[in-house]
Amino acid sequence: MENKLILYIAMSLDGYIAGKDGGIDFLYDTPSPEPDLDYEAFYASVQAIIMGGATYRQIRDELSPSCWPYPGMPCYVYTRRQEPENPDACFTQLPPRRLLDAVWREHPGKIWLMGGGQVIRGFLRENLIDEYEIYVQPTVLGEGIPLFPADFPKTNLTLKSCRSIGEIVELRYQRRETP
Repeated sequence: MENKLILYIAMSLDGYIAGKDGGIDFLYDTPSPEPDLDYEAFYASVQAIIMGGATYRQIRDELSPSCWPYPGMPCYVYTRRQEPENPDACFTQLPPRRLLDAVWREHPGKIWLMGGGQVIRGFLRENLIDEYEIYVQPTVLGEGIPLFPADFPKTNLTLKSCRSIGEIVELRYQRRETP
């Protein structure tokens, strides 16, 4: 099995992964019926998840406070905060490349880079993301947390596929290797 880091994420049409306050309410504004984004198949294909501390706390405290949504899935939380012990998460401050190598040693294969903005930026800056699966929501936020920050270095990608799923556009890219 080939090791890959996959950014699987939704964003607004104007490129934001969350509102200014970190809220993701816009993800639930899609008209009915809710489109099938192949989430279950994607989730079944990954061996581990890497997420940032703010995303972890949002999931734990707001989105799924009564039940951790990733039971049994190795979850690595990139954070500088001291977090209470949690059997569902491994907290780390390792730099992106070292964290990725450590996760692959334990869980070879596909790793889901979930978010949020700060952790994604670290992996982007080091050009460590192998594949991008981006779901563009039919919403313009006007401001918020951008997926690609202004200081993001040039990265060449190759389009693997593009399709509409109801009102959502799925974009799949892979990193283009430079000779």
